[in-house]
Amino acid sequence: MKLKNIAVIGSNGFLGSHLVKRLQAEPGVCLSLFGRNSASTFGDAIPYHVLNVADTAQLKKKFAGIDLVYYLASETIPSSSWATPMLDIEKNLVPFIGFMEGIAGLGIQKVVFLSSGGTIYGPTSTRANEDAPKDPFSPHGIIKLTMEYFLNYFERKNGTKFDVYRVSNVYGEGQDTKKGIGIINTFLENIIKESKVRIFGNGENVRNYLYVKDLAELLTLSLRNDADSSGTFNVASNDSLSINELVQIIRAATGRDFEVLHTETRLSDNPVILLDNTKILAAFPGFAFTAISEGIRTTYRSMIP
Repeated sequence: MKLKNIAVIGSNGFLGSHLVKRLQAEPGVCLSLFGRNSASTFGDAIPYHVLNVADTAQLKKKFAGIDLVYYLASETIPSSSWATPMLDIEKNLVPFIGFMEGIAGLGIQKVVFLSSGGTIYGPTSTRANEDAPKDPFSPHGIIKLTMEYFLNYFERKNGTKFDVYRVSNVYGEGQDTKKGIGIINTFLENIIKESKVRIFGNGENVRNYLYVKDLAELLTLSLRNDADSSGTFNVASNDSLSINELVQIIRAATGRDFEVLHTETRLSDNPVILLDNTKILAAFPGFAFTAISEGIRTTYRSMIP
């Protein structure tokens, strides 16, 4: 697959910055970065543009000649959209549709979209593969799945192929937890600042945890996949754990003692999500996930003043 001109939307973010660093190691790749901030975290090393998806003329100019787009922009999280569901429509769905309409006819071969493995399936009792029934109950998951369906629409309408990655809970160096996302990084910050962690509910909610550098590596699949076909992949590690189990791993990995406080359960939280990663691993023979204890330890060390 010869997709050499690559655009990354959301390049200043946690996932975007790690992906850009990984893509810089790809031979022959020419990167263009896009974001909301006035400046790029990568300085002048890579061309950077402030993106306005409502400016069709800008889209036509800046994305001409681009082969593949990584669309990582996301403005909400499940808990924030639970109280105000219009947020996901206004901040995520509408801009995404505007972008897809704006790039029509430019010859972009593929759009890569990061969906939410933790919300679109709803609660699961067995490991959900990509064809499992979808039952999102939070506005965040509903809109993520809707955006996936719009990719089907734009493929049929304009011929733009896509890869969808349904990503589990990502953690790692440089994650901004101010939005209320990132349980591992949030726990580590609270341990460092006040030797306490706060758990919503009884701690028996089960999640999958994925180290950000593993995610960046797995996302490079779109550079090698067939440009003439679309695909959907669960991106999850083998670490499906209750929050109580996660706390014990954090204790061991950091060597720190801390207090655990429990607060009221959030209705927006999915009680159990189990993801089948067979498909993505089949595309990466020999790939080994970073051990969660190692990933937590590395993240923790990066956060210590």
